[in-house]
Amino acid sequence: MKAHLLFPDRDFDPKAEPPPQSPEVAQDLEVGTLLAVMGQDDGFLRDVAARMLMAACDAGDARIIAYRQGALRDALDHPEQVRALYALVVEAIDSRKKHLFGLGLFGRYPSFNLRGAVELLQTFAQYLRRLRQQADSLRGSFRSEAFGTLFASLQHDISDDYFNEVQQHLETLRFRHGELFSANLGPGNVGKNYVLHAGNGSRPGWLARLLHKAPPEFTFRLPDRDEAGAQALSALVDRGLNDVANAMAQATDHVLSFFELLRAELGFYVACLNLHQGLSALDVPVCMPTFQPIGTLHLNAQALCDPTLALTLQRAPVGNALNADGKTLVAVTGANQGGKSTFLRSVGLAQIMLHAGLFVAAQSFDGALARGVFTHYKREEDAELQGGKLDEELARMRAIAEAIQPGALWLSNESFASTNAREGSELLLQVVDALRQRGIKVALVTHLFDAARRLAQQDADRVCMLRAERRDDGSRSFRLEAAAALQTSYGADLYAEVFGPDAPA
Repeated sequence: MKAHLLFPDRDFDPKAEPPPQSPEVAQDLEVGTLLAVMGQDDGFLRDVAARMLMAACDAGDARIIAYRQGALRDALDHPEQVRALYALVVEAIDSRKKHLFGLGLFGRYPSFNLRGAVELLQTFAQYLRRLRQQADSLRGSFRSEAFGTLFASLQHDISDDYFNEVQQHLETLRFRHGELFSANLGPGNVGKNYVLHAGNGSRPGWLARLLHKAPPEFTFRLPDRDEAGAQALSALVDRGLNDVANAMAQATDHVLSFFELLRAELGFYVACLNLHQGLSALDVPVCMPTFQPIGTLHLNAQALCDPTLALTLQRAPVGNALNADGKTLVAVTGANQGGKSTFLRSVGLAQIMLHAGLFVAAQSFDGALARGVFTHYKREEDAELQGGKLDEELARMRAIAEAIQPGALWLSNESFASTNAREGSELLLQVVDALRQRGIKVALVTHLFDAARRLAQQDADRVCMLRAERRDDGSRSFRLEAAAALQTSYGADLYAEVFGPDAPA
């Protein structure tokens, strides 16, 4: 049985390695804030969401994204039913703890293992039946390919005939009338080639026993206190049951693995529901993004927000419009604390959430897929004094340059500001020029005004210059407007706010 809720042609792999750049991206874009809401104190949900979002730092696959978006629309239309499915699967997995077989206390005794496996598989069969019943009732109301495939698989693979056959086998394996084995004698009259037979010693009717002239087999009885004989007989039974016990263990593991896989894949959509609920409660706009193939210079958004800021402040932040069609560079300058870094983070999170198949925090979002998302943000001074800030920045940039490919998205927040303005501007210009020549889209925030001015002059038709707005009274609106860079970031406004308007400069 397959779930196929996340991928149309394969199962979710919880052990898959994330892209190498994902820890940097998660730190710079504050993905942990999203994960905290998606998990809601459930470590499993948080882990599944983290794996999906980190995998989204890699190239976006249009087929997979459309597949998940359809499933997510179903989940958003039927949140209670999806949560109920998830709760049922979790309950099925937790039921294993009630069985000694699941705890592995009697691993050396096949008879105990077989009995525990039969009881556990009987329990699993009851949960499979309940799961099938839910699939029967929900199939008509879910429209996505993903959920349609799951429900059809449940109806086909665990039909009524399947349950009847499983019940017959489980009843046989209870050995209510004892076990029937055959064996050959080896050297020294040691038994070998033990075979357990389906005819397990059930007693014939009284008439058949009366008319039968000879006993069907030779029998012997153990004395009541013959402990050695009882142990020898138990060892014979265990040898005969060993293969069957192993087969039953594999059968229970197979069903358990299906439940665990279904829990992970359903868990992603439950985590998405948690995030959607959290953002909607704050009146943050959300939409299902549309997208274009990798390499197309397409990026339009209305009321684009940073969801991590909303979740931190517990209110909807200011949204921004963005029209960067045909642009290979989006450069943001302007007033300190004017919303530049927040805007850059909203762009990066929107790209990752798009790749993961999620909704985006915007009224509308139409962008191009990327062949990976990379970030280069300023860092604090090296606490271990292994090198200066510029050394650290250049080392991270070298690692990015070795991994990034044409069609990727590079996000830069005040890169190379750790040196003087002239050197920092030259470094930024050379890096941005090299990336754009390779077909890599760049979105950056900078206070290096000379670099910003020169970037705007080079290939101006393919550059989108934005500036954080400053009101006449010095306050910030946190909105960005299309405008050229100025020669100041209005740091004096912050100085006056901290020290007072009459403080000496």
